Amino acid sequence: MKTYILPLAFLSVISAASGTTALDSSQFDYKYEMVALPTAQNLDNDGAYDFTANEGTKVSLGTGVNIASITIDASAANTFLMSGAAAGSAGGAWQNSGISAATGYTVEARLRITSTAGAQAGAFVINASVDDTVNAWLKFWSGSIWWGETQIGNIDATAYHTYRIVREAGSSTHSVYVDGTLVASGLAGGLYSSSPLKRLLIGAPGNTYRGKAQIAFIRFHKGGYAPPVPGAKSAKKWSGEFPLQYEMTANDTRFVGPTAGGTDWTGSVDGSASVTQNGVLSVSLPQGKMAYWRANDSVWSALIGSDKPYTVEFAVQIKSKWNLSSVGDRVMQIWCGNQRAAGVFYIGTGSVTWEPNGAATYTTLDTGDNTDKMHTFRVSYDGNTRHGYTLWRDDKVIGSYLVDSKVYNSTLNNNVNFLRFGVTSTSSVGGSFDVDYVRWATDGAWDWKGPPEAFVMTIR
Repeated sequence: MKTYILPLAFLSVISAASGTTALDSSQFDYKYEMVALPTAQNLDNDGAYDFTANEGTKVSLGTGVNIASITIDASAANTFLMSGAAAGSAGGAWQNSGISAATGYTVEARLRITSTAGAQAGAFVINASVDDTVNAWLKFWSGSIWWGETQIGNIDATAYHTYRIVREAGSSTHSVYVDGTLVASGLAGGLYSSSPLKRLLIGAPGNTYRGKAQIAFIRFHKGGYAPPVPGAKSAKKWSGEFPLQYEMTANDTRFVGPTAGGTDWTGSVDGSASVTQNGVLSVSLPQGKMAYWRANDSVWSALIGSDKPYTVEFAVQIKSKWNLSSVGDRVMQIWCGNQRAAGVFYIGTGSVTWEPNGAATYTTLDTGDNTDKMHTFRVSYDGNTRHGYTLWRDDKVIGSYLVDSKVYNSTLNNNVNFLRFGVTSTSSVGGSFDVDYVRWATDGAWDWKGPPEAFVMTIR
């Protein structure tokens, strides 16, 4: 067994040396985002739920600031989720996935330990097994993580971390990553099993452990994959290739339609506002009035899930602003969020202002002129890779930050999962602006890329 505690700078070296292909868990085949219990989901469409709970009353959905999570409470005894366990068992998505020793597998979960008392305080495990006797057995205590009965790292497991177990195709050993960092490799069976069970178990089995944990997601995939290097950039993509596009043409009733919105959008437009749409959405507001639009759930929150990567791009030109000292240079607001994170920023005549997590603290990121022409503003959120936002103005990154979900949830009171833009307050923003388009993609956090160059052929 090899154990590593390495700085971030060495991560790319490890990935290259191991030869393990990287794959973000947002691309896994089986993803249980905890807006519903895994015991009520059927991702493999076999007619039965994918997981069972041996103590169903002790597995519950989170509420309030713990929304989009579940709690497994085995502080008294023996409580866990399990998929598989016996050949042909109903609801065994782990079995039905085709995962085997020959294919290898990757299991990733984001969780934190919440118990602090018991025979083994906070003990909680992820156990995976296939068609041999080599079992993964990753165990968590409040201040450490273990492989079977061997400690492999010191960590505050009472805070959220993303844990990944990788067993490569044809291998009998495993690697463990925490928040994208490799902490141990060459790990054999965690605990001996006399017969293959072919199961994925998450919880506290038996009467020895007294674990209690809060889980944000569980994901698994056939094949062994390393996580992407934390902070690594995604591939570039031009927004003209995004699947959702609103180009503000006069006949596109998905957007404006009636005054308050179209089929894909709802909102509020003050009767004294001037709003036209003919290739460009032009909005002009008297002082103290509002006009804003919000993407409907069917085209936003239903697609991005609880913590899925996404990219949003606007083309905007600011025309004027209210000349009020209390307003500052904040003409138009763009707000995008999911159940984990919010990105809030304002475009003014000569600045872009960032409001991390909607926390009412403003940071000026850019002082370029936004009145001279249309400028593109792109926001990408990389999801569980590192929970980070990146903001572009045209082809330049002007801001990036990691999201603090506690600040986000307490500040916004779980007013989550929406895309909204315009003038949303009579006291903080306002003026007039043009919007050329709004486009977004929910298949990744894409770096900025401009439109393809026109092909010109000269015949002499």
